[in-house]
Amino acid sequence: MTVNQSFVSRILKFFLLPLLWLTICLGQSSPRVLLNHLQGSWYMTGTVMKKPVRYTAEGVWVLQSQFLSLHMKDVTVPPAYEANLFIGIDSSKNQYVAHWLDSFGGAGARVVGLGPLSSEKIEIIYPYAERNFRNIFKYNSEKDEWTLVIESEGTDGHWSVFAQYTIVRKQ
Repeated sequence: MTVNQSFVSRILKFFLLPLLWLTICLGQSSPRVLLNHLQGSWYMTGTVMKKPVRYTAEGVWVLQSQFLSLHMKDVTVPPAYEANLFIGIDSSKNQYVAHWLDSFGGAGARVVGLGPLSSEKIEIIYPYAERNFRNIFKYNSEKDEWTLVIESEGTDGHWSVFAQYTIVRKQ
């Protein structure tokens, strides 16, 4: 190896490679960091159509870390409701992409939810045939807990609360 090759090799090894690594790490956008906070085991309490509900939930990265899966399950035995929410990031469109699959069956699975990337909240709109639904997840970093509000859009364009939850990490 010549002096010039050795010098270039050192620059690559000690400067450019760490710079590339830092660029890749910083390229993990704040929305992905926000999604990371959904990992783990959770209790969900709240209301659906003004009726009280309690679920357990488990957040885990799946499909080679392309989607965060949030598996929600009613605590009653047998469970009255169960759902898997998959949230991914489409960086080319600057959007969250989501699929909500639940125990109501395949009809709801036809819809893909989309929402703008944000480091503050996860807001996703599902354009169902009957009406739009909107999920709004907000993370409280001080308490390490989430709120989830699910709204339905009326024919007048007004959003009404369909469900709301507090999501608290299991200890």
